[in-house]
Amino acid sequence: MKSVHFRCIHSFVHTWFLLLLATLTPAANLAAQQAATSDPAFEEQLAHGRKAIDDQKYKDALDPLKAANKLQHDACGECNFLLAVAYVQLKDEKHAMESCDKAIATANTDKLRALAHSLRGNLLLASAPDDAKKLGLAEVEFRTAAELQPKVAVFHMNLARVLLRESKDDPAKQELQVCIECGPDEKMKDEAEKLMANPKRGREEFAPEFHLTTMQGQEMSLQALAGRVVVMDFWATWCPPCRESVPELKELTKKYPADKLVLISVSADKNENEWREFVAKKKMDWAQYRDSNGKILHAFDIHSFPTYLVIDGDGAIKERIHGLDPQESVVHRLKETLGQMPQLEGEARK
Repeated sequence: MKSVHFRCIHSFVHTWFLLLLATLTPAANLAAQQAATSDPAFEEQLAHGRKAIDDQKYKDALDPLKAANKLQHDACGECNFLLAVAYVQLKDEKHAMESCDKAIATANTDKLRALAHSLRGNLLLASAPDDAKKLGLAEVEFRTAAELQPKVAVFHMNLARVLLRESKDDPAKQELQVCIECGPDEKMKDEAEKLMANPKRGREEFAPEFHLTTMQGQEMSLQALAGRVVVMDFWATWCPPCRESVPELKELTKKYPADKLVLISVSADKNENEWREFVAKKKMDWAQYRDSNGKILHAFDIHSFPTYLVIDGDGAIKERIHGLDPQESVVHRLKETLGQMPQLEGEARK
């Protein structure tokens, strides 16, 4: 569970967080918010570190940022904050948290301090997503960030998310409303509205919206499939376990009625002809899609094959299965999860 949530904070820095760096306190302007310095060596090292962060070369950012911080007696708030950002991207949770703490202690602007509190809150969630104490500590961090910068939408979004995880739905909805009133981008506004309409989204992993046209010419989207259980099969013809799983997937399509369960196979194949030939040869007559640009794979954060996702009728991801277990069939591994789906109750065929 922890690895999944640290992946989420890693993704967070790529989206809301880097957006903040670009709009609220651009990396190029953070230095101006620190105490003025005439030390050219410090400015040079900080510039190198800042550029590496902007270029997403996080490992390259560490040495110059450390050098710049040392020249300021380890009291450079920007250096500490950007080090925290770099460590998050490098998935070094321990050093990310240490740098966050130092950034909070050394920042001399509310904007920078709010960013550090927000990142610290996300790190707390990543370290123990189901720990009540850690949730409470994360709430304090997000609330502090929102109080320091009350007109910044993402800080209210973060606070709302942790409140939802704590099942504090009414206060969460208030924060989501404030988030919307702060004028976020369309993506964040849409997410805030979805969370207000269905607070459950804040407590479970929900599938991203997708639109695709299958090999058979059928238009499919998560929204259009609402109410039905969806099994996503991420595979490739060059993957031996994927090829071996085909008979079991055929069995799955026969086990449940099509109006209750939909199986979608998403291929990572680059060669369209090989993909089409394999599908035809194996008579894979369920929904087939080749993700030629990797957009669907990226949206679902797929890095290994095969990967199977079970999505309930509300769009929540109920299970992720990686690889093929020679001791247990795909259908059997999915059986318990599918058996708990209200939409499939009593629908399994013998």
